[in-house]
Amino acid sequence: MEVLAAFPDFSLRRLARTPSTQDVVRRAAVDGAPEGFCCIADEQTLGRGRQGRTWSAPAGTALLASVLLRRPPSSVPGLPFAAGLALLEALLTISGIEARRKWPNDVLVGGRKLAGILCEVEPAAASGGEVAVAVGVGVNLRVGTFPPGADGISAHEVAAPPDPLELLHAWLVALTPRLLALGRAGIPGLRDEWRAKAAGLGDELLASGRSFEIRGVAEGIADDGALMIRTHTGVVRVLAADVHIASAAG
Repeated sequence: MEVLAAFPDFSLRRLARTPSTQDVVRRAAVDGAPEGFCCIADEQTLGRGRQGRTWSAPAGTALLASVLLRRPPSSVPGLPFAAGLALLEALLTISGIEARRKWPNDVLVGGRKLAGILCEVEPAAASGGEVAVAVGVGVNLRVGTFPPGADGISAHEVAAPPDPLELLHAWLVALTPRLLALGRAGIPGLRDEWRAKAAGLGDELLASGRSFEIRGVAEGIADDGALMIRTHTGVVRVLAADVHIASAAG
């Protein structure tokens, strides 16, 4: 893969099998790797999702990759938005797949989950006032079946599935202008694009966490990335939750 202009110290580690590309990148960050260190794997056995969930991906079924970013703390809340919007562009460019972005970190096609984004800070690798963040992406490319209760979709169901390396490259290229916008203006610099690509905006939804459930209509995102939900008692800010959209067509 050619060196990307946005990541002058770009390097790629390719693995046949690993528990988690996130762990590879986080260890590299602690060891002093520069921004742009990237890991891609054919198979992942202990991948992580949000809120500590685990999942595995058999060999050849998904794009499984993580990249190290070193950014100011103020940029960290916006990284999932930048990464997700970049993935939408990459999927459209490479395979003609039109997807939508569901808050906070899912990519949907026809209301079903095609991909997810995970951003994890590595506290032990902070340096020079910048935070080290492993930004991971998992895209279903050739998944035959999903576990019971998982409303997933695979790229091969809607288009010719892209080559993982080609999709990774397109994602990193598309990430560049979003990182620039995020650095200039924070999350407000991405808000218009997010609204144009958001799944469930204006729809009834349920946001749930360990100790709460909020039902209402999704109105948008705040400057810190919180989801704004209008309920019968007013607008509620939600910073972390599972979101279920009443109209899954998104």
